[in-house]
Amino acid sequence: MSSLHFPDHQSSYAYNSTLLSHITPSALHPPFYHTTRPSVFSFISDKNLSLLAPVVTYWIYSIFFHWLDTAQFSYFEKRRIHDSPEVLARNKVTVTQVIKAVIVQHIIQTALGYWWLEDDEAILRREVYRDHLADMAGLAPWVADATLLLLGRRTGEQLLRSRGEAMVRWIYWWGIPAFQMLFAFFVIDTWQYFWHRAMHTSQFLYRHFHSHHHRLNAPYAFGALYNHPVEGFILDSLSAAVAEEVSFMTLRQATLLFAVSTLKTVDDHCGYRLWWDPCQLLFANNADYHDIHHQAYGIKSNFSQPFFTNWDKLLGTRMSRDEANSKTRWRKIGHEQVIAQSAAKKMD
Repeated sequence: MSSLHFPDHQSSYAYNSTLLSHITPSALHPPFYHTTRPSVFSFISDKNLSLLAPVVTYWIYSIFFHWLDTAQFSYFEKRRIHDSPEVLARNKVTVTQVIKAVIVQHIIQTALGYWWLEDDEAILRREVYRDHLADMAGLAPWVADATLLLLGRRTGEQLLRSRGEAMVRWIYWWGIPAFQMLFAFFVIDTWQYFWHRAMHTSQFLYRHFHSHHHRLNAPYAFGALYNHPVEGFILDSLSAAVAEEVSFMTLRQATLLFAVSTLKTVDDHCGYRLWWDPCQLLFANNADYHDIHHQAYGIKSNFSQPFFTNWDKLLGTRMSRDEANSKTRWRKIGHEQVIAQSAAKKMD
């Protein structure tokens, strides 16, 4: 559950204390994901788990896609964005260099997380040994006010009397955490869009930092975090840290955020179009969308990452696959014309 706390609330509605008492939960009844254990897993603290989760997630998911690359199953071969020989030929960096850079990135992000996050005792006091019933009691007046404001007194009171306690529970255990996660996605997207775009519009930033990542013209999964260390720190590590802070997440929520963000980043560079893949099914910003950005014709487009495409749409930097295919088709026609003209001159 979130680490949000609800201050004493002076209602703008004169509903009686009986109604408020009626909708305030008197028993915890937590959902399946809640645990009162000091740590999620007995063998590791929650803080260390939050630092380890994105690293483990990155390599397990990357190795899975690498296995697909090497196994060359016909189903997946048909869904490659780039052929395997093309990956080897077009990329300007070796696999060894990529792995070394990613390890450096993981060291940097782990060090930042260790410094950024509270110590284990503070986390236990603030997040694990907390009074959830008191928090729900603080939330109840806000739920009552919002319901009466939206539905009117008569209908609102009817709903509160019949479903008020269930509403408070659902908002506390599911509604607020879901909103926090979506808000964190928005923060990461916003941070990364404007920094990513700046990395392309500034010759200094591109030449000294971001050009490293674009040595991968045909991306593959474990190259997702192949960056200059400065870019990796600013663009990837800081964006997640800031999102966790401003969304007021608990550390366990943040661990999920870090793992999901890592999955999404790896998937965006996996090199396959897989409609059933949750990262590609649920998000328009997917492997195919990001691959366009890695090509010469799309390098000034599709800056959004890793979740949504909103900023590209709003600021006119979005390129669809149809637009990309049109550009490559005209480039091919132009190239063929140049070859034909050259051949004609030789014949003359």
